[in-house]
Amino acid sequence: MIKPLYQNWIKPITKDLSDFILDILFPTTCLSCEKEGNLLCAECQSALLKVPFQQCILCHKPSPLGFTHSGCKTAHGPDGLISVFDYHDDKISKSIIHGKYYFIKGAYRLLGNLAGDYILSREYKNIFFPPNDWQLVPIPLAKQRLRWRGFNQAEIICKALSEKLDLPVVQALNRRRRTKTQKDLKRDERIHNIEGAFAMPDKHAVKNQNCILVDDVVTTGSTILEAAKVLKRNGAKNVWCLTIARD
Repeated sequence: MIKPLYQNWIKPITKDLSDFILDILFPTTCLSCEKEGNLLCAECQSALLKVPFQQCILCHKPSPLGFTHSGCKTAHGPDGLISVFDYHDDKISKSIIHGKYYFIKGAYRLLGNLAGDYILSREYKNIFFPPNDWQLVPIPLAKQRLRWRGFNQAEIICKALSEKLDLPVVQALNRRRRTKTQKDLKRDERIHNIEGAFAMPDKHAVKNQNCILVDDVVTTGSTILEAAKVLKRNGAKNVWCLTIARD
């Protein structure tokens, strides 16, 4: 009796009160223009720069809808990549960087919602719907980084996408070891740094399933290529990659 009372009444009231106090002490401002009200105001949202075209994840040349070119495909490589926004747009880079280093979960919920709207408004619906057997898989963080940040941004994005697209989130992957931050490394160093970094505790988690591998930013693609390889080696039928932005 006490537990249901806490879950149904006391906990929501406490959360609403704490949110109310935080809003007074630290009012929400736009991560781009600092206008008070939302993490990204309506004007900044409408001006976000989308990628001009999708590209093959392996050769980085333009590709319709982001399909991996037939000549680039490998047995354990991803089947496609969709990126929504251009990372060189300051409004996007600020949202991602500030969300990560100032511990703003809401930034990733918002970006995940915008990515979901992007998918639903374009031909990608024909790839992922009907949603039978499709599941969202976040790129995992190392345990130390997760403890420091308190959340995995890819997981927050997945939860927002799940609500938009009505797809389940599956924590199929984990990090076998800690790696250096990819943004500080050159292309060859990125590949070596991330090689063997992912594992799948449940070997049957994605067997005969279609997976959408989710991360915040793609640059060279080293991270999502390595993660996609693990999913494919463990029986995933199709693996698409989805990122909020492309650098």
